Amino acid sequence: MGEAHDHIVDMTYAFSFLDVGCNAGWNLKALREISPSMTLCGVDINESAVKEARDGAGFTVWNQSAGEPFGHRNFDLVFTAGLLIHIPLEALDRVMGNIARASRRFVLAVEYADEKEVEVEYRGLTAKLWRRPYGKIYENMDLKLIDTGLLDKESGFDSCTYWLLKRP
Repeated sequence: MGEAHDHIVDMTYAFSFLDVGCNAGWNLKALREISPSMTLCGVDINESAVKEARDGAGFTVWNQSAGEPFGHRNFDLVFTAGLLIHIPLEALDRVMGNIARASRRFVLAVEYADEKEVEVEYRGLTAKLWRRPYGKIYENMDLKLIDTGLLDKESGFDSCTYWLLKRP
Protein backbone atom coordinates (compact mmCIF):
# COMPACT_ATOMS: atom_id res chain seq x y z
CA MET A 1 0.00 0.00 0.00
CA GLY A 2 2.93 2.31 0.61
CA GLU A 3 3.86 2.33 -3.07
CA ALA A 4 0.42 3.65 -4.07
CA HIS A 5 0.66 6.46 -1.51
CA ASP A 6 4.22 7.34 -2.59
CA HIS A 7 3.13 7.46 -6.25
CA ILE A 8 0.32 9.93 -5.58
CA VAL A 9 2.46 12.14 -3.33
CA ASP A 10 5.24 12.19 -5.93
CA MET A 11 2.80 13.08 -8.73
CA THR A 12 0.97 15.85 -6.89
CA TYR A 13 3.49 17.35 -4.46
CA ALA A 14 0.48 17.62 -2.17
CA PHE A 15 1.13 18.73 1.40
CA SER A 16 -2.41 18.76 2.83
CA PHE A 17 -4.84 15.84 2.56
CA LEU A 18 -8.45 15.10 3.46
CA ASP A 19 -9.54 11.45 3.53
CA VAL A 20 -13.33 11.32 3.14
CA GLY A 21 -14.60 8.10 4.67
CA CYS A 22 -11.32 7.62 6.52
CA ASN A 23 -12.59 4.88 8.85
CA ALA A 24 -9.86 4.23 11.45
CA GLY A 25 -7.36 6.41 9.57
CA TRP A 26 -5.16 3.75 7.96
CA ASN A 27 -4.49 5.77 4.81
CA LEU A 28 -3.74 8.87 6.87
CA LYS A 29 -1.31 6.85 9.00
CA ALA A 30 0.43 5.61 5.83
CA LEU A 31 0.71 9.20 4.58
CA ARG A 32 2.11 10.27 7.97
CA GLU A 33 4.92 7.72 7.47
CA ILE A 34 5.82 9.33 4.15
CA SER A 35 6.14 12.79 5.72
CA PRO A 36 5.40 13.67 9.34
CA SER A 37 5.02 17.35 8.37
CA MET A 38 1.97 16.85 6.11
CA THR A 39 -1.37 18.32 7.15
CA LEU A 40 -3.69 15.32 7.42
CA CYS A 41 -7.42 15.31 8.14
CA GLY A 42 -10.20 12.79 7.86
CA VAL A 43 -13.99 12.62 7.87
CA ASP A 44 -16.08 9.59 8.78
CA ILE A 45 -19.65 8.97 9.84
CA ASN A 46 -18.76 6.03 12.10
CA GLU A 47 -18.16 7.41 15.60
CA SER A 48 -16.12 4.42 16.85
CA ALA A 49 -13.89 4.50 13.75
CA VAL A 50 -13.32 8.24 14.26
CA LYS A 51 -12.33 7.59 17.88
CA GLU A 52 -9.87 4.91 16.76
CA ALA A 53 -8.44 7.22 14.08
CA ARG A 54 -7.97 10.04 16.59
CA ASP A 55 -6.16 7.93 19.21
CA GLY A 56 -2.54 9.04 19.11
CA ALA A 57 -2.65 9.66 15.37
CA GLY A 58 -1.48 13.25 15.18
CA PHE A 59 -4.11 14.30 12.68
CA THR A 60 -7.61 15.75 12.81
CA VAL A 61 -10.68 13.60 12.16
CA TRP A 62 -14.26 14.88 12.11
CA ASN A 63 -17.29 12.73 12.84
CA GLN A 64 -19.72 13.69 10.09
CA SER A 65 -21.40 12.48 6.93
CA ALA A 66 -19.76 12.91 3.53
CA GLY A 67 -23.05 14.50 2.50
CA GLU A 68 -22.31 17.50 4.74
CA PRO A 69 -19.89 20.16 3.40
CA PHE A 70 -16.35 20.03 4.82
CA GLY A 71 -14.78 23.16 3.43
CA HIS A 72 -14.01 25.03 0.26
CA ARG A 73 -10.58 24.51 -1.33
CA ASN A 74 -8.95 23.80 2.00
CA PHE A 75 -6.78 20.81 0.97
CA ASP A 76 -4.24 20.11 -1.78
CA LEU A 77 -5.69 16.63 -2.28
CA VAL A 78 -9.07 15.23 -1.19
CA PHE A 79 -9.55 11.50 -1.59
CA THR A 80 -11.79 8.52 -1.05
CA ALA A 81 -10.86 4.85 -0.88
CA GLY A 82 -13.91 2.64 -0.87
CA LEU A 83 -16.43 5.30 0.09
CA LEU A 84 -18.20 6.28 -3.14
CA ILE A 85 -19.14 2.66 -3.82
CA HIS A 86 -21.50 2.85 -0.83
CA ILE A 87 -23.20 6.14 -1.73
CA PRO A 88 -26.71 5.78 -3.21
CA LEU A 89 -27.30 7.50 -6.54
CA GLU A 90 -29.58 10.16 -5.02
CA ALA A 91 -26.70 11.37 -2.76
CA LEU A 92 -23.78 10.81 -5.14
CA ASP A 93 -23.67 14.28 -6.76
CA ARG A 94 -23.86 15.98 -3.36
CA VAL A 95 -21.06 13.85 -1.87
CA MET A 96 -18.78 14.11 -4.92
CA GLY A 97 -19.50 17.85 -5.12
CA ASN A 98 -18.45 18.27 -1.46
CA ILE A 99 -15.23 16.41 -2.21
CA ALA A 100 -14.47 18.51 -5.30
CA ARG A 101 -15.19 21.79 -3.46
CA ALA A 102 -12.88 20.87 -0.56
CA SER A 103 -9.92 20.46 -2.92
CA ARG A 104 -7.51 23.24 -3.86
CA ARG A 105 -5.79 21.14 -6.52
CA PHE A 106 -6.44 17.38 -6.71
CA VAL A 107 -9.14 14.78 -6.16
CA LEU A 108 -8.36 11.07 -5.92
CA ALA A 109 -10.94 8.29 -5.98
CA VAL A 110 -9.98 4.66 -5.28
CA GLU A 111 -13.11 2.64 -5.90
CA TYR A 112 -14.60 -0.37 -7.70
CA ALA A 113 -15.17 0.63 -11.31
CA ASP A 114 -17.49 -0.16 -14.17
CA GLU A 115 -18.44 1.55 -17.43
CA LYS A 116 -21.96 2.10 -16.10
CA GLU A 117 -23.63 1.80 -12.70
CA VAL A 118 -23.78 -1.81 -11.53
CA GLU A 119 -25.27 -2.77 -8.17
CA VAL A 120 -23.34 -5.47 -6.32
CA GLU A 121 -24.63 -7.58 -3.44
CA TYR A 122 -22.70 -6.59 -0.32
CA ARG A 123 -22.60 -8.92 2.68
CA GLY A 124 -25.92 -10.39 1.62
CA LEU A 125 -27.55 -6.96 1.26
CA THR A 126 -28.79 -5.01 -1.74
CA ALA A 127 -28.62 -1.23 -2.33
CA LYS A 128 -25.33 -1.00 -0.38
CA LEU A 129 -22.58 -1.12 -3.06
CA TRP A 130 -22.26 0.12 -6.64
CA ARG A 131 -19.49 0.02 -9.22
CA ARG A 132 -19.52 3.15 -11.38
CA PRO A 133 -17.30 5.22 -13.72
CA TYR A 134 -16.27 7.62 -10.93
CA GLY A 135 -13.55 9.27 -13.00
CA LYS A 136 -16.05 10.21 -15.72
CA ILE A 137 -18.46 11.53 -13.11
CA TYR A 138 -15.73 13.81 -11.73
CA GLU A 139 -14.80 14.89 -15.26
CA ASN A 140 -18.43 15.99 -15.69
CA MET A 141 -17.81 18.21 -12.64
CA ASP A 142 -15.09 20.00 -14.63
CA LEU A 143 -12.13 18.17 -13.10
CA LYS A 144 -9.39 17.00 -15.48
CA LEU A 145 -8.26 13.36 -15.36
CA ILE A 146 -4.47 13.22 -15.12
CA ASP A 147 -3.86 9.59 -14.14
CA THR A 148 -5.77 6.36 -13.73
CA GLY A 149 -4.88 2.76 -13.11
CA LEU A 150 -5.62 -0.48 -11.33
CA LEU A 151 -4.58 -1.20 -7.76
CA ASP A 152 -4.45 -4.88 -6.91
CA LYS A 153 -3.88 -7.04 -3.85
CA GLU A 154 -0.12 -6.50 -4.10
CA SER A 155 -0.81 -2.78 -3.64
CA GLY A 156 -2.99 -3.51 -0.61
CA PHE A 157 -6.28 -3.08 -2.48
CA ASP A 158 -8.98 -5.40 -3.78
CA SER A 159 -8.80 -4.80 -7.56
CA CYS A 160 -9.79 -1.15 -7.36
CA THR A 161 -9.40 1.55 -9.96
CA TYR A 162 -7.92 4.90 -9.05
CA TRP A 163 -8.61 8.20 -10.77
CA LEU A 164 -6.43 11.22 -10.04
CA LEU A 165 -8.05 14.44 -11.19
CA LYS A 166 -6.98 18.08 -11.10
CA ARG A 167 -8.90 21.30 -10.72
CA PRO A 168 -8.67 23.46 -13.85
